[in-house]
Amino acid sequence: MAQTSEDGFWEFVEGEWSPTQKQQDALQQGAIGHDEKEIPRENKTSYDANLQHQPPFSHQHQPALQNDHFVIVSSSNDDGTKKALMIGAGIVTVLLLLVIVSGVLYVWASSLAEGQDSNLVGDWTNPEDTLQLMSNGDAKETTGTFETWYTINDTLYFEDDDYYYTYKYLIVDDVLFLAPYDEGDVLIEENCIAYLEGSRGESQSFYNDRIGQAESDGDFPSWCNPE
Repeated sequence: MAQTSEDGFWEFVEGEWSPTQKQQDALQQGAIGHDEKEIPRENKTSYDANLQHQPPFSHQHQPALQNDHFVIVSSSNDDGTKKALMIGAGIVTVLLLLVIVSGVLYVWASSLAEGQDSNLVGDWTNPEDTLQLMSNGDAKETTGTFETWYTINDTLYFEDDDYYYTYKYLIVDDVLFLAPYDEGDVLIEENCIAYLEGSRGESQSFYNDRIGQAESDGDFPSWCNPE
């Protein structure tokens, strides 16, 4: 009687191990032998021959190795993408800052324009000086002391590249009264001066008559006390 292996897949016949019908049935159902070389060539089925031409099991995992390689390349690309995103974010941040700064400057300029007393726009004269206040905020004066102007409440501000000057002001009919503040914001009443609207103040006689009339009418503000 032939000797059969414990798993039932081999039997010892005429001095050598041969596959049993159980093993052949298992192979036909898709099983793969642990050592196909022990199976005699003449006993292999066509299905077994096809199995020999299939790549080893380890080769079936080759795509996984390729995937690993792809992950490495992707990681490098991710680094480049992150750098590009960081640069893009920096550019966006700079642009946002520029927009914000531009908005602040616009609001500041608008506030200055809104703070200009439209009643002051035009030419103001006296026998010694001509003052031009323009709607765009520019200012011209005979001595060239001022370059720009704006108002806040009852204070008139003149500016140049290095300094600014503050005056308390009041318009009564066609007369502009100005009194300067010192560095301590103290009003210097004795330095109060007056201008007439337009070019009429250039005439000494006309100016004296108009200022005399304003004084007799009580139009001089309480803080204007020229020496």
